[in-house]
Amino acid sequence: MGLKAYLDDIVEAVVTTAKGMRITARYGVDPKEETTMQYPEERWEIPEGYRGFLHNDVKKCTACTMCVKVCPIDCISLESVRGADKRMVLASYDINIGRCMYCGLCVEVCPPKSLKHTSGYEMASVARGELILHFIAEDAAEIKARVARQVAEAAAKAEEAAKAAEAAKAEAQAASKVAEVPSSGTAEEKKPE
Repeated sequence: MGLKAYLDDIVEAVVTTAKGMRITARYGVDPKEETTMQYPEERWEIPEGYRGFLHNDVKKCTACTMCVKVCPIDCISLESVRGADKRMVLASYDINIGRCMYCGLCVEVCPPKSLKHTSGYEMASVARGELILHFIAEDAAEIKARVARQVAEAAAKAEEAAKAAEAAKAEAQAASKVAEVPSSGTAEEKKPE
């Protein structure tokens, strides 16, 4: 490397530094153009279609597991049991936002549209466990036990109703047989022997 190349490098460094300082000075002097936002007090306006944290409306959720199946990184987990009315009941619904890449596939595939992206984007934490969002506060085992009791009660009621219907049918058949048997003193004459 010769002296000319060395001097060219020095000139290039001075020119690029001067360009950068010119831009900095322009923003520093012109009060109309603020580029720094005082973050906690001021926030950027979230654009429409922003994919922030996920939120599931568990009242609308049908526990179809489509979101779990389509998630490419398995950050959504749910447990469900079949209730007394043959519908699925959510026992637990969790989303690990520490693993989520906010692709939006789960939101697009959700049939009842209970899963949505919010405008939230800030959730700093020290432990990874804090990044798991639990949408059902009750313990999954308690929900499963409650639903199992409801299913057993519904089955017992259905069995009682079936027995009552069978008993009513048997009574109706017995009553129709009694109506068919003629009484002894009616129009029928006894034949002499």
